[in-house]
Amino acid sequence: AVREAACQGVAELAQKVGTHPLFAEYLSPFVTMLLQALLMCFHDESWPVRDEACLACGTFCLAYPEECLSELPTLFERWTEQLTDQIWSVREDAAVALGDAVAAYGPSMLDKVLTVLRKSLPAARDQPPMTRAEYKRLQNDVGAHTGNQVYSCGSLAPKLKKGPAPGAGRIGCMSCFVDRPKAPWEATDGCIYLLRELCVRFANRDESDREDVVMGDAVLLPLMTELADVCRLSHYPQSDDLRTTLWRQLPPISEALGKRRLKSLYLDLFIDSLAKNLDDQYGCASQLSIHAAGQCSEEIADLIGVGIFRGRLEATGQGGVAFDRLMEDRRREKNMAAMSGGKFVGREMFHSPFGPPTASQLI
Repeated sequence: AVREAACQGVAELAQKVGTHPLFAEYLSPFVTMLLQALLMCFHDESWPVRDEACLACGTFCLAYPEECLSELPTLFERWTEQLTDQIWSVREDAAVALGDAVAAYGPSMLDKVLTVLRKSLPAARDQPPMTRAEYKRLQNDVGAHTGNQVYSCGSLAPKLKKGPAPGAGRIGCMSCFVDRPKAPWEATDGCIYLLRELCVRFANRDESDREDVVMGDAVLLPLMTELADVCRLSHYPQSDDLRTTLWRQLPPISEALGKRRLKSLYLDLFIDSLAKNLDDQYGCASQLSIHAAGQCSEEIADLIGVGIFRGRLEATGQGGVAFDRLMEDRRREKNMAAMSGGKFVGREMFHSPFGPPTASQLI
């Protein structure tokens, strides 16, 4: 927790002092030293520390691009490693940091990021096949989970075991160097977050973070086609997790692309998989992916029009009834809110009991 908070504090320095017109120069002499501290945190056994270090380095590159240039090769290597991490939030924040790097360094960095994206996006094709029955049997096998190593909270490193690691190794409370092997599908999952960052920040010429960086259709369409194809695979049980990530990230991607580009080029790439997941006639999909598909359908329908989206679903031959049922549930929620004198706030109507309500819920 202390190292995680320290990384957050360093990031806040870069965000608030580094962007201040009067005080930015006072932090400049210390950027190299702070980057070295953050780079050490990339080796931490606790994933929240690695997560925060990743974000902090991206923030520094935005605030002090010249000062960070000497460490950029090392940073890029660390970011791309984190993009395939076993923890989904680490993968997502690595994508955010790479987006910051593109915003800081322009077309040259974009070319490097696209190279990584094209290489890692199809990685789920290499995931070893496994049936759901085999996966469930493995999860419920008492013998496979008895007498194994106990792991620390917030870490994939073993608990109550201290040992030296070669080189930098893992640092932290136990200085361990053991962790779970990465899975190929996790690399594809990280690429979904990276595609989201590139689309949200650079897909629209008028709203791009840099005038010289624009994700045109000639570059983006092959990537999105590959993403749609690899997310159709179902020879491994975690494919549902991959599709869940896709449905959660597709709405912001669609918003960034705009109605015209979405309807003419990109929606048809995903509509058949979305309809299949939404309907799930054979009970193969997880409840998480079904819920994510429903949320995705609702948000895209709001963007391009319910009638247009309903027509695209109907053209696939499935999903129409499930979508109608989803929209009927939303109408019922609105009516119940109106009858009780409350205010319906759509997808923000419900929130986690472990977090504060959103601003609209406090109105």
